[in-house]
Amino acid sequence: MTPGNDAGRRPSRLSRRRLLASIGGVGAVGMASGLGTGAYLSDRETFPGNAFGAGEVELVVDTAISDGTFAVDVSGIGRGPDKRASDSFNVEVRTNPARVWLAAKCPTVNDDLSDALEVDVRVDGSSITGGFRPFATVAAELVDGERIDTGCLDPESPIEVEVFAELPVDAPDSLSGQNTSLSFRLYAEQCRHVSEADAAGSNPFADRVCEEPGDNCPECVEFGKAEFGDSPVAVGDTLSLIELPAGADGHEIAITAVETKDEGGNAETVGVEFTLQDADGNPGPDMCKVEIKGGQETESYEIDPASSETDEILFAPLKPDKDKRHGISNIVVFVCSDSGDGDDPDEDETVDCVVCDDENASLATLDVRYRGDDEPSVTVVSTKGGTGGTLFEGTVANGDVFTLDGSDVTRSGNNGNGNGGGQTDRLGPEVEIRVEGGATTPIHVSCSELLAVGMRFGPDDEFEIAGGTTTDERPICGTEAN
Repeated sequence: MTPGNDAGRRPSRLSRRRLLASIGGVGAVGMASGLGTGAYLSDRETFPGNAFGAGEVELVVDTAISDGTFAVDVSGIGRGPDKRASDSFNVEVRTNPARVWLAAKCPTVNDDLSDALEVDVRVDGSSITGGFRPFATVAAELVDGERIDTGCLDPESPIEVEVFAELPVDAPDSLSGQNTSLSFRLYAEQCRHVSEADAAGSNPFADRVCEEPGDNCPECVEFGKAEFGDSPVAVGDTLSLIELPAGADGHEIAITAVETKDEGGNAETVGVEFTLQDADGNPGPDMCKVEIKGGQETESYEIDPASSETDEILFAPLKPDKDKRHGISNIVVFVCSDSGDGDDPDEDETVDCVVCDDENASLATLDVRYRGDDEPSVTVVSTKGGTGGTLFEGTVANGDVFTLDGSDVTRSGNNGNGNGGGQTDRLGPEVEIRVEGGATTPIHVSCSELLAVGMRFGPDDEFEIAGGTTTDERPICGTEAN
């Protein structure tokens, strides 16, 4: 792994040699020297002729390293000093003296076990953490890197790093025996040609911080839908998301594990594990909920803590006999939204909802969710008061939301409210939801009668008011506000 060209950091000179311990395995982690090794170097400027000066750095760690990370396993740790977990490893360089940085990886926010654990990190027998202290505190101090050599590490002179973890005796009994791991990272840079005065600028972990504990998912909002075809998916497949919010084009789910069923020679996907990613393969945003539809049913899964990965196979609903599962027809992904992170100074202000039961209020839009078991063809038209226009036309399934927009309403003549013909930007006075081969459901939308989020309409209450906005851009209230 090669650190990027972070803003504010001094560009590397030609003679700098850097290597992150990220190649993995036991023993020699890797070597950087000569031509053909640029993938392991901090190549932050163009080198004429792709040639590098003399010198190399080889970092050797006598334990397993994965992606530059050393993990201390504290699975099954008990309470008290006599049940500590510990691990150690030696770090050495060969050929040329090098500087070595050790950094902690931040613990999972709001993880009870990580919050309770206390750790002590020692280098050649001396604590660099001031004894046993809460892991969250230690991680916050070490996340931006700590030099563990003393004025450049000489070849064949190893450094011993020891990590001790202890669960205090007053920790909740429920934490005893739980599993987690404490992760640390290593990075080495050759000392030649780089003065000690400039060494601080070489630390790739500088300026990193850990997220403060708190609500990591202030709001869980619908993000997009992935449709499954008739053929089973396979590991490595990607499915594009549709119905994405503005600015989120190109997101997809990447399948990492699959479970299928085969009935009568027809194979179907019944469960998947996946990662949410953008078009370039970068993970995110973090998911907070996933809904999987199979047949006419939907299975909902909370992702807690929120993550770009499901970390396990999520399944379609069971069939009525509870013996077999439906095949997956679609997956709806919900992501965390922090409404207070924008640049709009008014974004954090609370907007009061409007009770839609006053003739002085007018609706601009209305969101309707289908709650039925079928997948009917639906047409919504504006009626009465000299209005017309088709506001929605399409096939809907359980959970689908469609929006009726006042800009699609047309009016003829004068409707008695001083409005002439043509188009307006408000709904009213009534719309009809027409189901092909089924019933017609009228909904009064002029606010002269009560209309609130959560109200249901139709012969089987299959149409639910999911939201709406007034012509002055305020949301309508729910039934609990009336």
